[in-house]
Amino acid sequence: MENLRLGRHCTIVALIATFVVIATLHAGVAHSQTKGSQKSQDPNTLRIETELVQIDVVVTDKQGKLVTDLKREEFQLLEDGKQQTISHFSIGTATRPANWLRTTPVAANKTASVAPAVAPPLADTGRYLVLAVDDIHLKPGNLMLTKQTLTKFIDQQLGVSDQVALVTTSGQVGLFQQFTDNREALRRAVNRLSVATRSVTNNFDVPRITPYQAELIDNGDMDALELPVQELMAKQNMDRRQAVSESIARARAILQENRYLTMNTLSTIENIVKDLRGLPGRKVLVLLSDGFLLGGQREGVYFDLRRITDAATRAGVVIYSIDARGLVAMPDSMDASSPSFFGSGRLAGVRLSIENSSIQAERDGMYALAEDTGGRAIFNNNDLNWGLQQVMNDTESYYLLAFEPLVSYRDGRFRKLEVRVTRPGLKVRTRKGYFAPDDKATEKAERELAKAAEKDKTKAPEQLAAEAKSAANKQIVSGLASLFQRREVPIETAVTFLNEPPRGVQTDIVAHIETYTIRFKSSGDRQTAKLELIGVVYRENGKEEMNFLETVNMNLKPSSHETALKNGITYTKRLQLKPGYYQLRMVARDDGGAQLGTASNWFEVPDLDKRQLTLSSIFFPQSNQIEEQSPDSTRKPDVAKPNPEPQDMARPAIVYRRFKSGSSFNFMVFAYNAKSNDKGATDLAIQTQVYSGNQLIVATPLKNFQNEAEPIVQQTAASQPISDAGRPYMARFSLDKFQAGEYELRLVVIDRNAKTSAKRSINFTVE
Repeated sequence: MENLRLGRHCTIVALIATFVVIATLHAGVAHSQTKGSQKSQDPNTLRIETELVQIDVVVTDKQGKLVTDLKREEFQLLEDGKQQTISHFSIGTATRPANWLRTTPVAANKTASVAPAVAPPLADTGRYLVLAVDDIHLKPGNLMLTKQTLTKFIDQQLGVSDQVALVTTSGQVGLFQQFTDNREALRRAVNRLSVATRSVTNNFDVPRITPYQAELIDNGDMDALELPVQELMAKQNMDRRQAVSESIARARAILQENRYLTMNTLSTIENIVKDLRGLPGRKVLVLLSDGFLLGGQREGVYFDLRRITDAATRAGVVIYSIDARGLVAMPDSMDASSPSFFGSGRLAGVRLSIENSSIQAERDGMYALAEDTGGRAIFNNNDLNWGLQQVMNDTESYYLLAFEPLVSYRDGRFRKLEVRVTRPGLKVRTRKGYFAPDDKATEKAERELAKAAEKDKTKAPEQLAAEAKSAANKQIVSGLASLFQRREVPIETAVTFLNEPPRGVQTDIVAHIETYTIRFKSSGDRQTAKLELIGVVYRENGKEEMNFLETVNMNLKPSSHETALKNGITYTKRLQLKPGYYQLRMVARDDGGAQLGTASNWFEVPDLDKRQLTLSSIFFPQSNQIEEQSPDSTRKPDVAKPNPEPQDMARPAIVYRRFKSGSSFNFMVFAYNAKSNDKGATDLAIQTQVYSGNQLIVATPLKNFQNEAEPIVQQTAASQPISDAGRPYMARFSLDKFQAGEYELRLVVIDRNAKTSAKRSINFTVE
């Protein structure tokens, strides 16, 4: 760590936009990686005429430990009992995904091939984890335990490079249904979980019929029917004929209600799995539930689980099921103090048998989901954190196998998959199958498209333009709602805040858009393209706070076009937001290619009026320099000063925080509401901490805040009191001994006068 002085730097090439924007072409520390290899189609994208099937495989020994040293020749892959040729083999880990292939299939009629698309680069991240909370079936007590478990998991077990999405089968979490590594956002999502159990029965019903008992009654089980009949006769003085009729009617109503709840849960899981198909690589879905009934079989009366198995095979999703009830010793209704307890002797034995059988029946669906997708079902353990740790351990390593079926039936039937290993004593877990393509359905869809194309020829240009606009709007809405980051047009964003008296707290959005996938058109000696930037800021409760739409019309000379392809463009926008917790969702849409990219950020705008010690965002000035507008910019700087103040030096924030091992980076932060002593002096100290996952690897000694920042303060002609503008701290951090990986920079500031502290953290990557 050492003191740092920042100077002024070179001009930036500006782009002319239809709406007033700041768009710059530049290269920086964050973009030092070479992009030339990304301009052409990804080498891992194949054009094939048959169905390429990729399945991930986990292999364990007799003790349940992962086996990670198997070779391609030790695997055997069978489809419907016939051995297939493994055409692709790769090994993946929690931090280094396997090499998944992306395909560009030809059209089913074999006469016209699909135009090759530019494959987006794989995100440099760890595991993608979907935490699916089945709040429809979780009892209140188990939901509270689940919340505590997930909070502990986020704080202590989550990897630094893992991306997590929290979803519920009821849909109540709302905005939080997106992948993020922001632990604060995840904790808030968990806190928002509430009881959504839609029980079709309760302990005060007369007669008391459980959903599983209703299934038995519907299937003609006379013992299951006798229980409610005897209860009605005893408690409501019904004759037997009336009691039988009432019991059957009640059972059918319960059966119908329970079928709806099961369909809701499984349809939600299926949709989540399908949505993940566009995200390259392997994904893990962890289902936490009290269980649900399938209706008797996997092809189910309620729901065909093979649909989820097929979707998981195509999307690369593996499901783990955790029973939130833990170890169930005795059903609640068997407690003699329970209002639902009825009967003695033989009736009590019948009730006990039904209740015990229902526990297993409710687990059958959870077990099938895990077993058929290559995961594990974790039951009978009261430590849910242990269960989640088993999931994390189990996903540390896997194998990826791909094959093209020897015979492509293309009849829409379910094909069974099996993987074996030649090494004895090992257990293999993988997906159980998939539905083959259906040429008849495909050809029917193509005929419908052809008819629509012919119909379009008769439409007026205005109508076609309106339909194109409607299609674009639907695409944008879909992008804003996407569970994961879309990367047809790669975009990354950052949101920072800074107090700038007298204007107050200012929030800056900085977006960097890669342009090598944008479809430019030649117009004379220029390259033209139209890029739409759509942003929506939501409050934590899901309500929209504001939105903006900007259109960037690029009309570039060859040299500028080449620079744009190499370095991308940067867009900044300043907002004024009230204090609160927000999410930014942003879409960049290439109008020429009808393709888009998405990005999202959770951020907090603090309330400085509370007069509590608060830190600004952490800024990463590039190359010790301040970015300024060039003379040919379409917009003047907000404030033109010959000697910029520290706040101006902090903009714009670097979106990509990626640094080479052995290099160093500059950072800065501002402290607000520091308490002054009787002499009007503040006393702040700062410690820089660096974490790798949950492990602290660097902690510097406490530094005097003022002394570190003093060189900057002396050269600043501040027009506002330093207490209003904030006290700046700037330093350089060396990465000499850092290995490649993901890290968290955490700054802890102590106000000795107020005996309080504040912290701010941000992730960065060492390459």
